[in-house]
Amino acid sequence: MMHPLFASAALGLVAAWPASGLGWLLGKAADRLTDDPALRTAAWNRAVALPPALLGLMTGISLLPEEATTPVYSVVASTKAAATAGAVVNDATARIASNLNTVETAAALLILGAAGGLAVATVRQVIGRARLARIVRDARPAETDLALAIGAAARRLDTGHPEVRISDRIDQPLLAGLTRPVILLPRDLVERLPIERLVPICAHELGHLKRGDNWRLLFEHLVGGLFWMVPPFAVLRARAAAAREELCDALALTGATPEVRRGYAESLLAVLRAHAAPTLHPAFTGKGRKPTAMRLKAITDPHPAAGWGRKALLGATTALVVAATGATSMALAQQDRGGASVRSQLIATNENKSVTITADTVWMDRAETDGNALRLPGGQTATYVGDIEIRGRLGENAIILLNGSAAPAGFDPTRLERGAIKRLEVKSWQEQDRVMNSFNVVMNARP
Repeated sequence: MMHPLFASAALGLVAAWPASGLGWLLGKAADRLTDDPALRTAAWNRAVALPPALLGLMTGISLLPEEATTPVYSVVASTKAAATAGAVVNDATARIASNLNTVETAAALLILGAAGGLAVATVRQVIGRARLARIVRDARPAETDLALAIGAAARRLDTGHPEVRISDRIDQPLLAGLTRPVILLPRDLVERLPIERLVPICAHELGHLKRGDNWRLLFEHLVGGLFWMVPPFAVLRARAAAAREELCDALALTGATPEVRRGYAESLLAVLRAHAAPTLHPAFTGKGRKPTAMRLKAITDPHPAAGWGRKALLGATTALVVAATGATSMALAQQDRGGASVRSQLIATNENKSVTITADTVWMDRAETDGNALRLPGGQTATYVGDIEIRGRLGENAIILLNGSAAPAGFDPTRLERGAIKRLEVKSWQEQDRVMNSFNVVMNARP
């Protein structure tokens, strides 16, 4: 039996596929709602954070006792929208996992592959940053006039004032370093452009510094190695990088005249014609950025800030996606403990009678399923949340509880309307030669 921590990690890697899909929908919703680069960048950054957040939540929840997670999951899953979105991710994960022949072997391979990808990404970071450190060391300081102009730009952006250095070994401007960042400029660019054209370019790198993109990029490279088997995650990273470049353009050109904007666009086009610069840093052109035309349009025709209505709508969308991610991680963590998450199941109460229970979301501990039929081993519990309906006959051996206490005489949960039940807990156990069942009906309001 695989340890719950490793089982959670394997399921989290599988769930990164549908979670990336949720992230893509969030980012595209931001693109449709507004042209504001700040709002769109925030949405795409959150989209990138979803798969690693889901993995982290699942591994963390798997180490907690079930009693600590059940109330939280019930509250989240009782929200119809969150439960439905969570079920989508959960079902997609189950379909992906069901295609694997041997679950434990596949889980071990997934974990080993992810760990190997993380190791490779770490080695590449170490080698790449050592190479970049040598380039910084060999570069010469910028002229005093340029350094003073960059200092004024740093004060305007209210950020640190990194040293500006000139290098023969790069072909585009970039921000290098973590604890002591440096702006590197190509020698050819410095010799070709006047100071007033270089200042906005350096201000773009100051925008990366202000936002902490040098640290964010390190995190994304490492997580990208962890999720190298999830190509949709790489797509999210590329779109987030594109949005960040557009935002840093906007920061660099705040209050700029049309002439300055045109000169900046011309400089960007000139740099784009050069070869790719060294990796592992935020650079002027944006590594892997495809929608260049959109960026150039934003430079020459800046977008207004989003209104409060669009911000509120995107905030609500983000909250729904985060709630769905949380509900999914808890549901999958319950699966790790040997359970399942299904919909519209048939509970066998004894040999002759049965009851059909439908609900938006079901989680159970070590239940046995056969198609759409569910059978509870002795002593196990299934908890239903969402839009619950009970049909059929509960049987002579059924114990009916109402809100955890003995139900009053005549109380029949099969006669309740949909929406009246908040949560239903079904437990089955063997008592001598009989199969006993208890149904604890937790009401939204007392009948």
